[in-house]
Amino acid sequence: MIGNGNNKKICSIICGAPCNGLQRELVQGFVIAADRGLDIALEAGIKPDLVVGDFDSAKSEVPEGVECVKVSPIKDDTDAMLAAHFALKYGCNELRFFCAIGGRIDHTVANIQMLYHFKMRGISGVLFGDDTRLFLLSDESVEIPKYDGYLSVFAYEKNVIVSESGVRYPITNHPLTNDMPIGVSNEIAGDKAVITVHSGTALVLEVHGK
Repeated sequence: MIGNGNNKKICSIICGAPCNGLQRELVQGFVIAADRGLDIALEAGIKPDLVVGDFDSAKSEVPEGVECVKVSPIKDDTDAMLAAHFALKYGCNELRFFCAIGGRIDHTVANIQMLYHFKMRGISGVLFGDDTRLFLLSDESVEIPKYDGYLSVFAYEKNVIVSESGVRYPITNHPLTNDMPIGVSNEIAGDKAVITVHSGTALVLEVHGK
C-alpha cells in the first residue's frame, strides 16, 4: 500500500460519488466528510471529525460536536480538494478518498488531477470507488496482492518507464506514453504483482471483479 512508512498519518475523506457502501476497514485516521459525503458517512455509521463543503448536495444535519466549515459555492477548489487542504493542516500525509470514482465524470477527472497535484508535493493519495482503486506512482514501486479483476497501468506524464512482474503480461523497463493505452487490462498471475515506475508518473487502476 502507498504510504510514508511509520511516519504516515492517514486522513480518510468521504466524497459524494455514488457508492454501494464504504470499505469501513479502510476508513482510518482523521475522517473528513466532503459535502454529500456527510450523508454517506452517517448512513455507514461513521461520525466524521470534520465536515467541509458548500453544502449544495448534503441532506443530513451535521452531528452535534462535529466541526463544520461551510464555504461559498463560488470557489476554485472542489469539495474534495478543499477537504484535502484541511487534512494537510491537520498534519496528514496519506489521503484516502472514498466514494471518489463514478457519478459525474468531470469530478472523477478532477479527483485524478487532484492526486497528481498532491503527488508532486510529496503527499500520497488513493481514490476508492465501488470496485476500483486508483493511485499514482512516481519513481517508486508498489506490491499489489492478488485479487480477482484487472490491473491497468497508464502513463500520466508524456513518457514513463515501467516494469511489471507477477502479471499475465510482464514488462521490464518498458516505455509508456500518455497517447497510447497499451497498459490496460492486465491481470495478476501470481500471489502478487510488483509495479515499478523507473521514471515519470504512472496511473494505476485496480478494477476488482470481472
